[in-house]
Amino acid sequence: MKDENSIVHILCAGEIPGPLLFGWAIDHSCLLWEKKCDGSTGACLYYDNHYMAWLLLAVCAACKVITVIFSLLGWRLYIYKQRKGDMTETKVELDTPTVAETGNRCTSAEDIVEEAHGDKEFATSNPAFDTDSRDF
Repeated sequence: MKDENSIVHILCAGEIPGPLLFGWAIDHSCLLWEKKCDGSTGACLYYDNHYMAWLLLAVCAACKVITVIFSLLGWRLYIYKQRKGDMTETKVELDTPTVAETGNRCTSAEDIVEEAHGDKEFATSNPAFDTDSRDF
């Protein structure tokens, strides 16, 4: 349960800044706000499109730079921990029987074919190459 809560917090922290930054950029590029009867402001009536484009580009570029910095930092920490030996390596061992367990001798592909067909000539030659291509 603890791991699920931390994942939810990380996801929420990652999703909150984007809409706030883009909302700030859009609101900051407004030239004329609507005035309501009670004195409060409403929606934006006129935007400076050129300024908004530059602000949105700046927000995207800043987010990309921050992403690259944290990615490089994470990569360096991973390499540092790997060199220090803090990371445990897991070795995958296959459950294949050894020659001693099976009683088989080391065999080549030709020996296997010879045993299957009982013909040493068949094992060392390829019948597909013995045919003439003009026969087809």
